[in-house]
Amino acid sequence: MTEGKHENRCPLSAVDRRLGDVHRHWHEAERGYFDPESFRISIQTTIQTLRTVTFILQNNKRLFTDFDPWYESWQDRLRAEPLMRWMVDARNKIEKQGDLEAHSFVRAEIMASYYEEGPRMEVPAELFQSPAELINGISTEALRKHVFKDGILRIQRRWVENSLPDYELLDAVGIAYGKVAELVADAHRQLGLEPPSTMVGDIDRTEGEGSRGGRLPCMIGHGDARSHDVWIATGQPMAIESRAIKFDRESAEQAATKYGLDPKGIFPSTDPAPEATLNGLFATARKMFSVDGHHDTIAFLLKGARPVNLRQLALQEHGEKYLVMRMLANEVIKYGADGVIILSEIWSARYDSSNPYRRAADAPEREEFLSAILVTKTGIPVQQLALIMRDGDGVTLGETQTLRDQPQIAFAPIYAAWGRAIPNAWFEATTMGARDASSGEGTTTSV
Repeated sequence: MTEGKHENRCPLSAVDRRLGDVHRHWHEAERGYFDPESFRISIQTTIQTLRTVTFILQNNKRLFTDFDPWYESWQDRLRAEPLMRWMVDARNKIEKQGDLEAHSFVRAEIMASYYEEGPRMEVPAELFQSPAELINGISTEALRKHVFKDGILRIQRRWVENSLPDYELLDAVGIAYGKVAELVADAHRQLGLEPPSTMVGDIDRTEGEGSRGGRLPCMIGHGDARSHDVWIATGQPMAIESRAIKFDRESAEQAATKYGLDPKGIFPSTDPAPEATLNGLFATARKMFSVDGHHDTIAFLLKGARPVNLRQLALQEHGEKYLVMRMLANEVIKYGADGVIILSEIWSARYDSSNPYRRAADAPEREEFLSAILVTKTGIPVQQLALIMRDGDGVTLGETQTLRDQPQIAFAPIYAAWGRAIPNAWFEATTMGARDASSGEGTTTSV
């Protein structure tokens, strides 16, 4: 719907337009992130404009049958959020006292795990000199070797306000935008109207709004753009390759002919269970592997049993997986996905207590598998795998095995995105050394 048609048809168009203004100001703050004056002006304008959305909504109370009790319930919900109370105080301070006391920091952290456990240091941007303190703080020699081999150093610029120290400021305002957007969407429902849709280009992305907390997809994972990632082993910057896969009818027909596939069997339409999609994908992967002798690493984001996004992941070094899984977790939030399947080739080897951080790819007794792992927001992990047997230029696959409820440590960032607790068994597998193919860690993609 064009803006003109929307204003003619929607009685809350003034509210929607003002919320759109907040979105534009938010991006102005994002673009001015490295210019203190631009950022100060834009972020404070965003906070002030966001507050006026509710004022305009209240000014249209005559449109509602029972506005007061409905709106009071929303006020109670928003007041219960410390961040939303801060937003009100921040707006009052900007308008009545002066500028927010925002300060720019650089955060340096080492990522050498799928858990958020790495050492980090945050100091004023103008004082930042070296991340050596992080590395010096690593305790054991074995862990130090692991970090120097596979660790990633992430350096990120952050704006933080004195009275809101636990939030990056742009992210805080994005979260607050989401809360108000949810209020506006519910206001439309109260009038028997469809809530405003979220369009990304010509694609409707409204479906994932619940998991995003009302935020727009562009407000998720925005910190990556102001991060600098360095592979510690070489000191070289890392550029992660991840691209969306789009299928059209012609390419689907070509693939079906080349690999002898039945497209209807890949994504079963009659079975709503995500595991049915896992079964179809792994059966398809077996056929493709038998023809090509290899399989790329592909992530499928699911809504129920239906794929909503496909991404091909090009991984050159093991440490890149720590970044990729965090990036994939952001995509899960953007799309409102409640399931993820990763198809890949992996190595498997038994744990060696004398070499606790050795990866399976480096073990002399390693085995190679074709693997597909499914994790969901509420269910247990399911993995299908088949042994890869190579003989010269020839390659065959063993029988398909199915493993259930095994630790899948690599998916920890995705569990965190869902707000799902990491099972104790995953932590135990990390510390006790259950680092084989079923664990999701201690394995690496063949490239």
